[in-house]
Amino acid sequence: MLPEALQDKIHDASKERMKSQAEIRARYSKSLEQYRQLSQSENPPREQRMMLFYEVKLLGWILGKRDKDVANEMNKP
Repeated sequence: MLPEALQDKIHDASKERMKSQAEIRARYSKSLEQYRQLSQSENPPREQRMMLFYEVKLLGWILGKRDKDVANEMNKP
């Protein structure tokens, strides 16, 4: 059996509402811009760049974008 505190956390997390398309699109755009800025810096931290890369890919997938389209958007100047 799980500790009571952990059970409470799981219960609270299950109450969160689904994000709207607008919220997901906004987060996608923000993450995409952060990825572009980080990629243009001289020595970007690899872990941070990879985290943003996968976040953009996942949000693109949620929005129904093709991988190729997401990759093209990430590589735009």
